Amino acid sequence: MKIRVNRRRGFAGAKGFVSQFTKKENLSLAGGVLLAPIATGFVTKTLNPPAIGAPNVSKAIYSLLIPGLAALLTRRFSPSLATGMVIGGISNAILGFVPQLQASNRFMGEYLDPRRSMGAYIAPRQNMGAMGSSIPAAFNAWAK
Repeated sequence: MKIRVNRRRGFAGAKGFVSQFTKKENLSLAGGVLLAPIATGFVTKTLNPPAIGAPNVSKAIYSLLIPGLAALLTRRFSPSLATGMVIGGISNAILGFVPQLQASNRFMGEYLDPRRSMGAYIAPRQNMGAMGSSIPAAFNAWAK
């Protein structure tokens, strides 16, 4: 059995790796992902569409609807741009709901609360009177 040896040396592998990011299809896909929230923001600020239910629900619906309609219009000319717009619209709608989820507040609340996480380290001189003036301020980080 003969073992094949890869004869590529130097930057040949890196050149192939970088070339996948400079292809026209991949660049237009990334452009569609970036264009979706920009187009949604522009249309909602200029046309001021009516609210559908709660504010976060209407924002999610419009962030799906506007890039979806734009993708239908551009699908014939650039299918990868249309695919990127749909991906960008879906991700924008999901990100609109993330701060509203109760589960994220319940599990991440102790890490996001500044009083419980880094409050003692940020303002160590806050309770200087409780520890006394003989202790330097650098050791006063845990005083409450």
